[in-house]
Amino acid sequence: MDSPWDEEISNDAYNGESHWQKIASDFTNAGYRDGITAGKEGALQDGFDSGFAVTGAPLGRDIGRIRGISAALLALTNKGTLALSSSTPGVRDGLRDIAAQLADIRFSDIVPPDLEAEEHAREHMRVEGEALEMDSEELNDKKDVEGLEDLLAGMSASGNGKERRPQRPTMQDFEVLKKRLEALVGTLGLQIQLS
Repeated sequence: MDSPWDEEISNDAYNGESHWQKIASDFTNAGYRDGITAGKEGALQDGFDSGFAVTGAPLGRDIGRIRGISAALLALTNKGTLALSSSTPGVRDGLRDIAAQLADIRFSDIVPPDLEAEEHAREHMRVEGEALEMDSEELNDKKDVEGLEDLLAGMSASGNGKERRPQRPTMQDFEVLKKRLEALVGTLGLQIQLS
């Protein structure tokens, strides 16, 4: 039959099938994207949980405890609550120096780099054929602010115009400060657990 109604019926059937295939394809793609997103979020959460439990929390707690102990001892010696004898010369100056150096340490100075994450990012970028960018705009802004802080901290009163680049403290520096504080605590005859 050559009626226009037959043609519309076949077009409707074709359009219906085409529409159904498009809907099925859209749902498949959406499901795939949702699965990928859920997988990434799960891996991200696992990585955060591990990093927080193994590195972040213990390291942050350690530096906070040492800063708190040094600040408390300095405050007690300055106030006279913790009397210093003539056999403990330089204790107050030592505590002041330790507290000042501890205040200069940033978490980013002493946290170990996540080599596994960096290697994963490099591998991902190689596969994607993109240039490796380990920095975000937010991270760059933070680095800029820290650079300005370092510059201000390194400025000398002499005004000789020479720019001095102070070296950031390391984990080894933190351990040395901890040992020095431990020695001062012993000198004071106190029993304080530093570790």
